[in-house]
Amino acid sequence: MKDSLLSEKEKKEILKMISVKKYPEIIFILDKHSTAHAGTAKTKDKRFVITEITKFINKNSKNPVKDFYTTGKKFLSVKSDNAKEIGIALLRRGYKQNPADVKKWLCKIADDKNWEVRESAGGAFAGVLNANPELYDYMCKLCKHKSENVRRAVLFSAHGLIDEEKNLTKALKLIEKLLTDSSVYVKKNLGPFILGSYFANRYPQKVQKQILKWTKKKDEHLRWNLAMTYKNSFGNKYPEYALQTLLLLNSDLRPVVQRAVKSTINFLSKRHPEKVKKLK
Repeated sequence: MKDSLLSEKEKKEILKMISVKKYPEIIFILDKHSTAHAGTAKTKDKRFVITEITKFINKNSKNPVKDFYTTGKKFLSVKSDNAKEIGIALLRRGYKQNPADVKKWLCKIADDKNWEVRESAGGAFAGVLNANPELYDYMCKLCKHKSENVRRAVLFSAHGLIDEEKNLTKALKLIEKLLTDSSVYVKKNLGPFILGSYFANRYPQKVQKQILKWTKKKDEHLRWNLAMTYKNSFGNKYPEYALQTLLLLNSDLRPVVQRAVKSTINFLSKRHPEKVKKLK
């Protein structure tokens, strides 16, 4: 399937509707292209709408923060999963207009019944923390939220700190709060994705140094995450780092840890068979 289903005619219609603020009509077009797999339109088409509305508000508004907030709320009032994704992407840009309400909506979207809507919350969490560093303590508190879906979105908020190395310590402290989380939904996004694919690839030496410190902890879920941190391009690019950590974890015979170690070894053996031979 193509990565975009909007026709050029529909894109022109959407641009016109943005200029006259006919938001339900925009959602009507997107809803026509919702896929059976996700229940929403293609990511590229949703991003097109978000980008164009963002450009319009930044260019024409005398108070962009207020307009992002009010526009986001208008989208969120429409009964549509596409509207939820568009709405939260705009609303988080208007955080300072009504912090309490935006926080409420972030958690609501993160815990939505549609997995695709929940996925979009991760980007909103990252974006709002990036633009509002004062939210860091709030994100840390949410690491204890009763919903695994919200905790998973909080994990993605750490990505809002990735661009500046000076924020790496704070990002790793936030990630550390979720390393022991037993939720499968949180774990599959932590070790192999946020920690490995994102942070370790960006700051390999510093993240590896922190991982080695974490190996001294005995929690099995934390150790699962550490082993899985290398089951991606980071492990392929730095097999010596992977071997260093896996050797420390391999003596842990608990099933949760062993499954992660063996899974990562099997992954790395495809590219570095000689290096991982001693672990088999």
